Amino acid sequence: MEKLSRIEWFPIYSVNIEEIDAQHRKLFNITNHLMDLFENDAGDLLPVLKFLIAYVAEHFHTERTVMIKANFPGFLMHNQEHQMFTKKMEEFLEDYKAGNKDLAFGMISYLKYWINDHTTKVDMEYAKYLQKASGSQR
Repeated sequence: MEKLSRIEWFPIYSVNIEEIDAQHRKLFNITNHLMDLFENDAGDLLPVLKFLIAYVAEHFHTERTVMIKANFPGFLMHNQEHQMFTKKMEEFLEDYKAGNKDLAFGMISYLKYWINDHTTKVDMEYAKYLQKASGSQR
C-alpha cells in the first residue's frame, strides 16, 4: 500500500488569530490520525470521520465570524469553498457508511490535500487582509 505523507503545520501558516491557528493545528492532527488508522488497517474510520466533519463545521463557523466582522471582501468565495468541501466530505461519509470502504484512500488523499492547501494558501488571503486592516486602524 502506498504510504501517505503526513501534513505538518508550521508557524509560517499562522493567520495571527490563535483560536484559528489552534483549530488548523488540530485539523492537521486529526487528518494525520486518520491516515495512521487507514495505513495500519486499525479499524473503522467512521468515528474519526464524523468527528472531523463536526470539527470542520465548528472551524468554518469561527472563520466565517472573523471574516464577516472584518468585512473581508473575499468572504463569499471563501465561504463557497467551505461549502463545497463540506458537501464533498458528507458524500464521502455517506458512501463510506454504505459500505464502500475502497474509497478511503481517495477520500483521505483529498482531505489531506484540501486541508493543507486551504489552510496554507487560501486562508492566507484573509490573514493578509486582516493584517492590513489592523495596521490601518492604528
